[in-house]
Amino acid sequence: MSKAICQIVDSSGNLPRSFINQQNISEVPFYFKFNNPDYCRENIDYNITDFYKHMEEYPHQVPKTACPNIYDWLTIFEQQYARGAKQYIVTTISSKLSSSFQTAISAKKLFEEENSDIQIEVIDSNICACGQASLEIGIAKMIESGKSFEDIVETANKMVLNTTTLFAVDSLKYMKSGGRIGGAAAFLGKLTNVKPICEFVDGVVHPVKAVRGRKNSLKTMIDIAVSRISDINKMIVIIQNAEYQEDADYIINYLREISNFAGQIYKSDLGITVGAHSGPGAIGIGFVENPLI
Repeated sequence: MSKAICQIVDSSGNLPRSFINQQNISEVPFYFKFNNPDYCRENIDYNITDFYKHMEEYPHQVPKTACPNIYDWLTIFEQQYARGAKQYIVTTISSKLSSSFQTAISAKKLFEEENSDIQIEVIDSNICACGQASLEIGIAKMIESGKSFEDIVETANKMVLNTTTLFAVDSLKYMKSGGRIGGAAAFLGKLTNVKPICEFVDGVVHPVKAVRGRKNSLKTMIDIAVSRISDINKMIVIIQNAEYQEDADYIINYLREISNFAGQIYKSDLGITVGAHSGPGAIGIGFVENPLI
């Protein structure tokens, strides 16, 4: 990987921890809290397993989240600058879901005023979770391949337009609490075991299909994903789940079965930032075309 180009992400994408370490990616954490007065930092102060366990044990304590502040971004910029980085590629959750993008932009302006020898590109992923992660994996692969800063930025901005996140939730409660769906839809889901399949379109949650039963919703989500992909061998694919590893393994096996895909499928936990609004049992698939194919 080029030492001159560094990759910085916010924690909404929740890339696999091993991938972050391998690619030397810097992650700027979101904050969250339950009923306690102080916020914790995602992936630093609190274990994801404990987070979802808390949600299940205390269902009335709906977590609150807060985006990284300007100081958080500046700290990472300064650390990378001290290591010799001159070019920064930053990705954030959709600006329609959080102000993370705006705080990163504000930090960029301040840092550029103090350092005239740097370039910082802040990219609004227009999505979150596994779709954001697939985009960030693609950027990391381009950096690793030695592509120029300008080429990576141009390609990444094109990738944003074609990145997909599909997801299913086990309960509609958390989406209702977070204002993602109406109360009537949540009540209907509770009565009829409806498991909605949703996606992010232009940075906003949209329902795709309402399905009865958990297994049926998982299969339908993958069926929809495969129907939208012309050549899965050209895709970066990642599965994220909120502590339901058996379901993640199930959809990976089903995906391989119906698509004959033998390539790498990345896996990671659904991060706290997004999981706070989708709840335990949420699971999704993100994909985007591999920029190196």
